[in-house]
Amino acid sequence: MRTSCFLLQFFRSKALTRINMNAVAEKIKNLFTGKKNKRQGAVFSQRVQKSGYKTSHLETDVRGKSFWQKWKRGSKTSPQQTALPRKEEPKKFLSPLRLALFSLLVLVGGYSLLVGPMHSFYDELRYFRIADIEISGCRTVNSEDLRKFAAITYEMNMLKLEPKGIENRLMQHPWVKSAEVKRIWPDGLEISILEYRPHALLALGNGKQFSYVSSCGVAFAPLGKGQELDFPVITGLGVNIPEEEKNEMLAAANRFLRLAERNNPNLPAQNISEIHFTETGEMILYLVEHPFPIYFGQDDIKRKYLQLRRVLEVLYRKRKGRAGIEEVAYIRMDYQLDKVLVARNRKG
Repeated sequence: MRTSCFLLQFFRSKALTRINMNAVAEKIKNLFTGKKNKRQGAVFSQRVQKSGYKTSHLETDVRGKSFWQKWKRGSKTSPQQTALPRKEEPKKFLSPLRLALFSLLVLVGGYSLLVGPMHSFYDELRYFRIADIEISGCRTVNSEDLRKFAAITYEMNMLKLEPKGIENRLMQHPWVKSAEVKRIWPDGLEISILEYRPHALLALGNGKQFSYVSSCGVAFAPLGKGQELDFPVITGLGVNIPEEEKNEMLAAANRFLRLAERNNPNLPAQNISEIHFTETGEMILYLVEHPFPIYFGQDDIKRKYLQLRRVLEVLYRKRKGRAGIEEVAYIRMDYQLDKVLVARNRKG
């Protein structure tokens, strides 16, 4: 009797122990699977599992996942979860000002690191030194004087030579209209220039100084000692005349001279002695062989030039009863639009 009671107590204690161990195991399992008894879904899942079903058979919102599965999957979202869109952080770019300053610093640094040593390297080279200088196109200017004017010397380094810089210095010479410089490797330099072509002299100030005038109407160089004087002289453009009016008068004289350069036998360019301008801007022409004035006025230079050629042709062909060129006192080309006034000298 005592033995049976003992056995009964023993088995009861074992059953309680087994029940307590099952509860502990269940709690540990719930700790790792994330289940909570307070949630209805978890309780329902436990009941279903006891009936022989697995959670994978049910389309429930909550499914059991082990801690190891969650750790392996990391931050991946489950199909039932809705992923929130992540806000993209704006890309950072350099501002234009900072980018420009950075580029400038890179260029300056590269130039100082590369160009400086290269210049010293060029200076030490014994080769590529200028030994031959050829200058063409000089008609009035001496080629040696032009070389010195442009600061071109022998033994200059061909690698450091700047043709554009030499061209700019050459064009500062009053007689040089254009210039071209070429390097002839390994030690030659070729210079081609185009000089201004004078076709008149411009009286300056009180008429004691003169300047050459080109065919473009540009006063380019002062008259030097021993230089050519056989050109028509433009007078009357004093210091008191405004610069704009002076340029207009000079352009009118230039138009007439370019027409005269056609070298008509009755009015060739070499037969023109002087082109004078009055204070009102009227042009007066004087011939070399005949001292009488020819009044041109201010406008219609070409029309008056063509009329004057016909008048001189008639005057050079002296006939009976008509005035010859020797008897002319003056000619007015501005008399009327289609008429020319030829005045005769009165004898006695």
